[in-house]
Amino acid sequence: MLFEELLKKANVEVLSRSGSGDPDITGITFDSRKVKLGYVFISIPGTKLDGDAYIADALAKGAAAIISEKKHPELNVPSVQVKNVRHCTGYLGAALWNIDINGIKMIGITGTNGKTTITHQFQKLLEQTSKKEQVWMFGTIDFHIANKIVPATHTTPEAIEIFRCIHEENYSPDSIVMETSSHSLALDRISGLFYDVAVWTNLTQDHLDFHKTMENYYEAKKRLFTEYMKPDGVAVINIDDKWGKRLSAEIGDRKILTYGRDSASDVRIDSWNCSWDGCEVTIVHKGKRLAFHSSLRGFFNVYNMTALIAGAYGLGFSDATIQQAFSAVETVAGRMDRVMIDAPFAVIVDYAHTPDALQNILTTARPLTKGRLICVFGCGGDRDRTKRPVMGGVVAEHADEAIVTSDNPRSERPIAIIDEICAGIPLDFPHVAIPDRKSAIEVALKNAKEGDCIVIAGKGHEDYQEINGVKHHFNDKEIVETLYLQMGK
Repeated sequence: MLFEELLKKANVEVLSRSGSGDPDITGITFDSRKVKLGYVFISIPGTKLDGDAYIADALAKGAAAIISEKKHPELNVPSVQVKNVRHCTGYLGAALWNIDINGIKMIGITGTNGKTTITHQFQKLLEQTSKKEQVWMFGTIDFHIANKIVPATHTTPEAIEIFRCIHEENYSPDSIVMETSSHSLALDRISGLFYDVAVWTNLTQDHLDFHKTMENYYEAKKRLFTEYMKPDGVAVINIDDKWGKRLSAEIGDRKILTYGRDSASDVRIDSWNCSWDGCEVTIVHKGKRLAFHSSLRGFFNVYNMTALIAGAYGLGFSDATIQQAFSAVETVAGRMDRVMIDAPFAVIVDYAHTPDALQNILTTARPLTKGRLICVFGCGGDRDRTKRPVMGGVVAEHADEAIVTSDNPRSERPIAIIDEICAGIPLDFPHVAIPDRKSAIEVALKNAKEGDCIVIAGKGHEDYQEINGVKHHFNDKEIVETLYLQMGK
């Protein structure tokens, strides 16, 4: 496709042009290392690295045209200036590879907590009526593309990368279900994607290192519902969440299905029962009471289940098909994930890394625990520092003992992070600081007694620990299993 034709087909608003010619375009990338002969190189501005610094590299590898937010009259190849380069990137990919997003059933899940579990549930729902390889899933843990499962690079990939995958597989999937992060929305990474169902789970403190305020965080997530839905798309919103209730009042005439315990909910949570064996929720929808069961544990999964139920109704699925989807989800890695060791106490690994998520996992474990509730946790480095003492306070309120340790300290000193966490823990609350995470888990296992429950929070499914920019293999479940075997308890 010729460059000018590509710009026109993608509806790119060009501010200025320079250079000569109208080359035939063979590909698009914003990574100069992936440029090939005939590619368009898209220069993405950044806080640490600016794509303009790599234009020379891209040209040396055969780039035929440049798109940037700056003018480049010095270049011999065609160069166009646009206002927002990220916004047009996905549209360019869809245009070049002739991808019609309207022919794909798109499901997007956003919110602070619950995205991963709900995404997995939707994947299983869609697989009830489509071939497994035709249901693609993009989430925090991994990406399911056709018959391949690959580790996730970001919670939400760039839209152009999704279009590239569709092109390279030589067929369009029937449906795509994906976690849609606030970063991807704020940075226009999903421009070019439009959703049949968009789910709002909740909004609690997280990512304020990036968004700065909760209002900014809310406005970023709100964009999924105001800018990225198909005309007949359905917004599925938790109105027990105050931000969700606000959202449902602000998105105008769009079709909305609300859920929650609120009496005004379209899909109302009527009752529930949770145990180590799973959850059962009874909902009321259009005057009918229906019960659904899942092997997923924890009260917060009652909300995750109800989000799936509401979204499934929005897509026209039957009650029987919804239950089949729940039956197909045995567990989600790192989400209320019980480590199966032969111990007189329970060990739970969970990804909870926000105050709200940590409270959810502890209040879920509490009624299932006969003895002490022990929490091993930390906070990530180079991230929102304001939540650290808050998380310390949450553990002090909802657990019996705490072992404060490292999460992913990144470039920060572990002890400095721990000190900020401990500032929120009362001095008379039983707690100890052990910076080495493996040693912290070992102490918890050695001190646990019959009937106790150890919650190891923060890393969940992750199989690494990042220290000073280097990722070392580390998996909480593996550590527990190995240590317990060595202890011979």
